[in-house]
Amino acid sequence: KACVAPNRLKSSYKDKDDESVEVQKRLYKSTKLWAFYADLEENLGTFDTTCSVYESLFDVKVISPQIVLNYAAYLEEHKHFEKAFRAYEKGLDLFNFPHAFPIWIAYLKRFIVRYKGEKKERARDLFEQAVSKITKANARKMYLLYAKYEEDYGLSRRAMDILDRACKAVEVKERAAMYSIYISRVAKLFGVTKSREIYHVAIRNLPEKDLKPICLRYADLEKKLGEIDRARSIYQYTAQYCSPEKDRDFWDAWKEFEVSHGNEDTYTEMLRVRRSVVGQFATVQLLPTDVIAKTEEDPKKKNQRKGVPVGDVIVEDNDPKDSGEKTDDSGVAKKPSTNQEEIEFDDEDDDDDDIIDVQEKPVPAAVFGAAAVGDKNLGAKERFKRKQ
Repeated sequence: KACVAPNRLKSSYKDKDDESVEVQKRLYKSTKLWAFYADLEENLGTFDTTCSVYESLFDVKVISPQIVLNYAAYLEEHKHFEKAFRAYEKGLDLFNFPHAFPIWIAYLKRFIVRYKGEKKERARDLFEQAVSKITKANARKMYLLYAKYEEDYGLSRRAMDILDRACKAVEVKERAAMYSIYISRVAKLFGVTKSREIYHVAIRNLPEKDLKPICLRYADLEKKLGEIDRARSIYQYTAQYCSPEKDRDFWDAWKEFEVSHGNEDTYTEMLRVRRSVVGQFATVQLLPTDVIAKTEEDPKKKNQRKGVPVGDVIVEDNDPKDSGEKTDDSGVAKKPSTNQEEIEFDDEDDDDDDIIDVQEKPVPAAVFGAAAVGDKNLGAKERFKRKQ
C-alpha cells in the first residue's frame, strides 16, 4: 500500500524530497522501500509478481543501476534472456554515462555469452552505441571488450581498427598503455614488422614523458631484426627528451648498444650528443619560469623581511648619498611613501636648528710664502717656470 501513488497529488510535485508534500504522500518515491518490496517478492512471491514490481520501478522512475542489474539477472535465472536484454535497454534509456557504464558492460558480456558469433551485426551495433556515448574515463575497458569480440568472432583487421580508435579516445595518461596493447596485438596477429607503423604513430602522439619506454622498446625490436642503423636513429631521436641525470637507464642502454654494435666514430657521436643534451637540460634548469618569477619579488615583501616599514620602498643604489635622498642608520636609501592619505610634516624647523653661522676670514700671507710677494698676478705655471 505504501508503494502506491496517492490519488490526489499536487500536479507540481516532481521531486521525492519536496518538503511541501506530506511524507505519507511521497513515501512511494522511496528507492529503499521499493528495493525491499522487490526482494520480498523474489523470495516469497511468484515470477509474475516480481516482474510486476520491477516494471513499476521503471514506471515510477525510482530505479537505480544496481536494481536494473538485479532485475536482468533474475530474468536470466529463469531463462528469459530476451526479457533480460530488454531490461538492460530500458535501464540504458534512463541513465547516462558514467552511471550507464556498468549496465553496458553487463549487457554486452551477457549478450556475447548468449549468442557468441551468431548475431555479429547486432553485437556490433550495440558496441557502436556504447562507444559513441562513452566518456574518456571509461573508454579503455569498453574498447578492449569490443576489440576482443572482433578477434574472437569477427575480423582481425577490424579489431586493430578498434584499438587504433581506442588510442585516440582514452585519456592522455592511459594512451601509452593502449599503444602498448595495440603494438602487442599487431605483432601477434600480423608479425613484428607490421608494428613499425604503430610505433611511428605512437611516437608522434604520445607526450614527452611517455616516449622513453616506447622508444627503448622500438630500438630493441630493430636491434633484434638486425637493423642497427635504424636502432641508432631511434636512440638519437629519443636522446633529446632524456636527461643524463634522471634517465640514466636510457643512456646506459645506448652506451651498451654502441659498445656491442658500434665503432669509435659512433661512440664519439654518442658522447657528443650526451654533452649537448647536458647543456640543454642545464639551461632549462637555470632559467625556469618560476625562478624568474621569484626574482621579481614584491618590494613590500623585501621591506618587511629587512625590517623596513611597508610604506617605504627600497631603492638599490651604489651610493645613496649622491642621489640626494635620505638614508637611515643602515645606509639604505628611502623615499617618501606615495600614500595620499599619509600626513606630511614640514621639516623647515629642523633645518633652522641645523644652520651654523660661518664667518669668512682672510688667509695669512705666511701661508703663501714667497709666492705672495711680487707674484700675485702670475699663474701657477709662470711661478713654476721662475723657480726652475
